[in-house]
Amino acid sequence: MSAALVATAIYLIMEMDQPFSGPIQISPAPSQKALAELKQ
Repeated sequence: MSAALVATAIYLIMEMDQPFSGPIQISPAPSQKALAELKQ
C-alpha cells in the first residue's frame, strides 16, 4: 500500500515538473496574462 502511495507521489512530482506538456497539462494562457500584467 505504501509503495503505491510513494510511486504515485513520485509520478505526480515528475509530471508537474513540466506543466505545459505530458498527460497532465495546464494552459499557458493564464500564466502569460499574469506575467504581462506584472510587467506593466
